[in-house]
Amino acid sequence: MIGSDRYLTGLPFLRGLAPADMARAGRAFLLRRRVRGEIIFREGDAADSVYLLRSGLVKAVKLSLKDDPVTLEIIAPGHLFGMMPALDGRPYPVDAVCLQDSDIYRIRTTDFAELMRRHPPFSQAVYSEVGDHLRRSQVLRALIKESAERRIGYILWMLSQSLGPELRLSRGELAEIAGTTGETAIRVLGRLRAAGLIGARRRRVTILRPDDLRAGTGIVRIPKTILRARPRA
Repeated sequence: MIGSDRYLTGLPFLRGLAPADMARAGRAFLLRRRVRGEIIFREGDAADSVYLLRSGLVKAVKLSLKDDPVTLEIIAPGHLFGMMPALDGRPYPVDAVCLQDSDIYRIRTTDFAELMRRHPPFSQAVYSEVGDHLRRSQVLRALIKESAERRIGYILWMLSQSLGPELRLSRGELAEIAGTTGETAIRVLGRLRAAGLIGARRRRVTILRPDDLRAGTGIVRIPKTILRARPRA
């Protein structure tokens, strides 16, 4: 039940629910452990659920015209994903794949729609989240033709805005997000570390100078409202 789940009760978009709606939400949000590489849903699948990430990382992927996988979104803890099909009734537009072992809540689209109808603040938060997803997707699309340094630099900065300066991220996971090889990711991380922008060790990246890291990517500054910090449990 949501009443006993402190993570859910701490989420801003669920605060203020009436007791009956809180109980209904508690029955609707089902938590499940997913493993790295597990596919949550595939592009074209009928959309029967919306998801909320509690821990780990999930990427939204779409194939390019050359059938190369392109990361269009990185979902951090505290964020919903798979909402658009619940709003327009169409199939999922992307694949959602676990980058790390992750704890993920699932809510059926019918329960999700009912929660939106009965709780306007939740509905407003959902539409805001959809807008954030679209803006981040546009930026990541724009990065496709940029150098590996710019892609990796921006991605590290973006993740730090959601997760804080200490990132639990392997070189392989970073390469997967950036669409490059592990060897290239290692070289880029080495250059960023030599420049004093980051600290890096096994499965950990520490962002030391986020403003310089962002400026070094050559990407136009993205408003912080696009990348809200995750809610605390």
